[in-house]
Amino acid sequence: MAYIAMARKWRPHSFQSMVGQDHIAKTLQNAIEGGRLHHAFLFTGTRGVGKTTSARILAKTLNCTGPNPIVPCGECASCKDIGGGTPMDVLEIDAASNTGVDNIRELIERVQYTPMIGKYKVFIIDEVHMLSNGAFNALLKTLEEPPSHVIFIFATTEVNKVPQTILSRVQRFDFKRLTASQIVGRLEFICKEEGVQVDPEALQIFAEKADGSMRDALTYFDQAYAFTGTSMNADAVRSILGIPPNELYFKLIESFENHHIKGAFEMVEEASAIGVEFTPLLDGFSKFLRNLLYSRLSVSAEELGVSVDFFSQLQSTGEKLSNGDLLRLSKMLSDLQAKLSRAQNPRLLVETTFARMAWLDHLTDLKRALSSMAKIEPASNEVLKKKVVEVSEFIELETQEKNSSWTSTGAKYSRYELSSAWNAICRDLSSDEDILFAATLNKTNLHTPDLESSPFIVQLQFKMDNTNESSWAHMQFSQNPHFHERLSQILAELLQCPVSLQVEKRELTSEEQDEIIQNSKSPYEKDFESLPILGLLQKMYDTELIYSKRIPKVFDSTTDIDPIL
Repeated sequence: MAYIAMARKWRPHSFQSMVGQDHIAKTLQNAIEGGRLHHAFLFTGTRGVGKTTSARILAKTLNCTGPNPIVPCGECASCKDIGGGTPMDVLEIDAASNTGVDNIRELIERVQYTPMIGKYKVFIIDEVHMLSNGAFNALLKTLEEPPSHVIFIFATTEVNKVPQTILSRVQRFDFKRLTASQIVGRLEFICKEEGVQVDPEALQIFAEKADGSMRDALTYFDQAYAFTGTSMNADAVRSILGIPPNELYFKLIESFENHHIKGAFEMVEEASAIGVEFTPLLDGFSKFLRNLLYSRLSVSAEELGVSVDFFSQLQSTGEKLSNGDLLRLSKMLSDLQAKLSRAQNPRLLVETTFARMAWLDHLTDLKRALSSMAKIEPASNEVLKKKVVEVSEFIELETQEKNSSWTSTGAKYSRYELSSAWNAICRDLSSDEDILFAATLNKTNLHTPDLESSPFIVQLQFKMDNTNESSWAHMQFSQNPHFHERLSQILAELLQCPVSLQVEKRELTSEEQDEIIQNSKSPYEKDFESLPILGLLQKMYDTELIYSKRIPKVFDSTTDIDPIL
């Protein structure tokens, strides 16, 4: 008998044997038992999560004549017909190779015929998003009002490409990615049935590489099974699947920890010698860094999905590297992965990036470092000690402010920037729904007299008018008491520290008053001041201004330069 691939051999034949899609199985079972079955379904989700398999199970369940309405018996004529591979009442179409209108018209012609054996004629269209617009349009009428004996089941990995006119006529079911534990559990069951002795770590490798797809996991398992036989271990699985061994990553972390650049280069050479490509090498290292970070949190090996021995080894790795160091390495690694596909010399890019990672100085607690520097004893370092203490006190103050009740992720402005940024803040507030509040602030200045005060003192200054009387803006602010509280909250959020807002009236200087008066004058009045002859002419002829008109410039070729040139 010909060998049957694991993905086909262990394909579920009932809703009860499906893995990770309990929400869909339960919904369909309830619909069948309650007689509330829709005539069209859309199964969507990533590859290998059971969309087409579920469509076949649904078709088999609907046409089964056995005693249990939700579990196919496998013995009736319909079950045997569907299980034989060429069913008469179930038609599967691959939309990727049957995209045109003619293919759909042929399908519609078959819709009119009643089922030969079972109760329903089921049409399964896989990768339905590949149909052309014309094919979708040809399907609409039949999809909306099909004969009572017809069930449509569509499957797709890209539901966003399915027209809304189709989506509105079907019941949609979203299939989830399978978790690593669900895949491992299914593989353990299969290994037990097949008589395969396998390491738990090897099963975890299949689950991680499958990335939520049971079909992919079974394909990888099949590949390794052909190589190892009935005794399968993690090293053999990594070798056959081209997955770098974890020892490479432990060696790389040790090189980064000790600033050992040569060790990082040796790791790249070792990976190349065993045939590991750079893409899976970096993908594996990113997962390794993630596991290393998680191992420092309150999680168990089971929650992380790794073996106990590997988890214990992670916990004792990179002790000189802080969590901040690991985050910096993760950021550099992410940038490296983004550049790798465009690199003309990938190995050089990987090696130079690893060299930079190894060169990095480790992060340290600045307060602790300054505290140790403050203990310097020689008298010649008294000035340095004083500066260190001042900086330490400033850091302590900032830390106290950040540890207060403010919960935002960080300050948008520092205390030093607030006054110069006031105009920009007012512009941001100009889109506020409260137009009066925004207009009032546009007439103010901001002053910060003491940058180290706690709470931080902010003075909101209102200019008086040219007679040094209360301005319109100040009156509005005074008449709306909630403006004060609202602005205090806004400034506190921008600075991420408590704010004490003080409102002041500022009298205009003589220069500012002169400027206001000057700006209020008309062009005619300004001309009289700058051209005394206009005053003489007015007195001689007793003139008065009737109206003014801007005189366009006349181009003179003898004196002017052609603007085109």
